[in-house]
Amino acid sequence: MKIRNDSQEVYGWIGNSIFLTAQIAQVIHTHNVKDTRDISYFLIVLLFIGDIMYTFFGYIDDSFSLFLGSALSCVTLLILLIQKIYYENYYKRETLLGSNYNFINSEYNSI
Repeated sequence: MKIRNDSQEVYGWIGNSIFLTAQIAQVIHTHNVKDTRDISYFLIVLLFIGDIMYTFFGYIDDSFSLFLGSALSCVTLLILLIQKIYYENYYKRETLLGSNYNFINSEYNSI
């Protein structure tokens, strides 16, 4: 796969930059608020499948910007999926153990 310098690729790189910036901002926001209840698994899975298809299309069409941008988008979606699984389990644990969990956990760690 070669890197082309035509205007189509320039638009691809600009679009990738915008799209990846939005996804990275979501990953950072999710990390800060530690809550993913408003993000559905359905959305993540469909976006991931779409990005896989675009990655293959970028390879077949010899478009490096489409290939790389879609592949990096897959990585950010995997990170978001891991965050969703982790934070959902975190809230389940806190709900099951109640507010005493943090107290018990801090007591245990200070011994």
